[in-house]
Amino acid sequence: MPSVQPQALTSLPPVPPLPTRVGFSEELAGRRALYAARDAMLGPRGHSYQCLWSVSRLDGRGKVSTFSGTETLYLAPNNKLAVAFEYGEPGRKTLRRALCDGTNFLGVRFDERGKQTTRECVRFSLEEVGRLDRAVAYARLDGLGQTRGVSLALERDFPLLSRVWRAADGSVFEVDSLIPRPGRPVRLRRYHFDPTLKTLKRVEEWETANGRTTYRSEEYRPAPKSGDPFSQNLPDGYQEKQVPLPPRQAELPPPADADPRALAALAQWARAHERFYTLHATARVTSVSQKRTPESPDRFGGGRGYDGIYDLWLWRPGRAKVMIEGRGQLPVSQTIKADGVNITIKEDGAPPRVQPLREQEKIERTLQQYARRNSLDPLQWLLDGPPRLSDYQQIRLNGSVLELSRKDERPQQNDRTYTTETFVRVWLGPDNLPRGFETTQKSTTSGVFERDQPPITILTVQLSELTVDREPPF
Repeated sequence: MPSVQPQALTSLPPVPPLPTRVGFSEELAGRRALYAARDAMLGPRGHSYQCLWSVSRLDGRGKVSTFSGTETLYLAPNNKLAVAFEYGEPGRKTLRRALCDGTNFLGVRFDERGKQTTRECVRFSLEEVGRLDRAVAYARLDGLGQTRGVSLALERDFPLLSRVWRAADGSVFEVDSLIPRPGRPVRLRRYHFDPTLKTLKRVEEWETANGRTTYRSEEYRPAPKSGDPFSQNLPDGYQEKQVPLPPRQAELPPPADADPRALAALAQWARAHERFYTLHATARVTSVSQKRTPESPDRFGGGRGYDGIYDLWLWRPGRAKVMIEGRGQLPVSQTIKADGVNITIKEDGAPPRVQPLREQEKIERTLQQYARRNSLDPLQWLLDGPPRLSDYQQIRLNGSVLELSRKDERPQQNDRTYTTETFVRVWLGPDNLPRGFETTQKSTTSGVFERDQPPITILTVQLSELTVDREPPF
């Protein structure tokens, strides 16, 4: 691979000043630009590029030291990957490769040091680790995968837990927080995109820590043409090393009884959930217990248990406002507000509580932690997205309604069996986000009269006024 050296710097480019406030439309446009670049990489035709990267640091004498190299990526559907990382002068070259043909993974280490040159490789089945990002990590190919392009292509989830906005010149900035946190480094990135292809053109990064700044530059260009970039043929002289793989945490497959159309709808729901910037919804949550027969005792149902009204705003990555009005014992009335730095919890008859927000934690999870008596549990799928498919035994799509069900049996004494049947319906809107949930649960003990069985519980969540990417009023 030819080595192209970026131009050496005599001084670091100045760190762009952080704005005190980012406009709503600018942040929405920035997030969409990053997701568009990710889509361009993960498209059905695959993607490739060569990145010329350099890292520059300013020493105590005012001199800039720079080291640089290249990283080349080829990506194709069905888990085909080829990434090569290279830096160093002739005679002192360092090379790392990750190659996957869709089934087998090969990691290559080459360190050119004269007579002490190292040529090693590791091989394992992709099935042993399950995902490409894990395979790269387990192969221990230090240096490889540090460019932003590789992370965009390989990260399985991309929730954007940072602040992102588009500048007037079309570039996009990203920072962990507009307000620097004491004792924490400040990392600011600037992206430049190809306006036609929506792909990365250039990425710059400034990291300031302990009064010192490191500058990183990544220039993206077309990858060299290759007849078979995913070939795993190695030159002679490479020694295969065993790499210890941790026990794989098996990702349970979807149920065998799953409608492909339902799985596609769930995937669209997951994508829509990951990508919205803001979400607003009002919800009415009620639960009822139905007696199994008219002769069943009153304690076996016939009453209303859960009754509440919610007004919920999510403003990613760290802002939210939730008002909960309980009309009975559940849910507990509360107001929860997060401003990106702190979260404030107000309840009737109690002084407000203020807690700092944890870094890099999803705001949805934080809200659930501070809701009294699990008051946000009925809205879990609105907050967290679709459920795990492995939690259900049957998945169907009936028009725009998802139907998920499972049946669990547990043996008890006297040769009896305790059976719980759960049936969930989810109404999806035209934007692939839910508009309502209904969960019916029925428990039965064998050998017990129907009148003495526990009541059937029905929890209903009606969502209205659901909109995304609208500017919140707070």
